[in-house]
Amino acid sequence: MLIKFSEFAKVDFDEAYQYYKNENDNLANKFKSDIQKSIFRIKSFPTLYPKIDDRVHKCVASKFPFTIYYIIVDEVIYILAVANHYKNSKFYTKRF
Repeated sequence: MLIKFSEFAKVDFDEAYQYYKNENDNLANKFKSDIQKSIFRIKSFPTLYPKIDDRVHKCVASKFPFTIYYIIVDEVIYILAVANHYKNSKFYTKRF
């Protein structure tokens, strides 16, 4: 399956990465790796993760407080958000 990021999801990731990079380069790299591993799991088992509605799935990252929201359309997984747990979830879910 192909993975595609929405513009919002790209911004979500970039902002979080930059935040961690400002704290420590190593921390930023660990964040990036954690998100990449989560996306690899999504790609490997796209229907494994629970749905928050009739089409949007969510995958919680294992080491950082982030959830990846995505949909599956044909053979493409669209990442809709890389959501920070410390932000109100409505900030993200209103996009869907």
